[in-house]
Amino acid sequence: MVSEKISSEQAISLEEKYGAHNYHPLPVVLSRGEGVYVWDVDGKRYYDFLSAYSAVNQGHCHPK
Repeated sequence: MVSEKISSEQAISLEEKYGAHNYHPLPVVLSRGEGVYVWDVDGKRYYDFLSAYSAVNQGHCHPK
């Protein structure tokens, strides 16, 4: 687990270097989600319209 925060630019650079490159990545690094929203590492809130973007769709913050 990473103990220090990194910027969006640093995370995107790491993804470009080590990512699978099986789809075109979005220029945002998400840090959390709740309900219909997701937040990036800089604290900006977005509507979560990503359910069909990737093969894994598990939702956010299940109480269990």
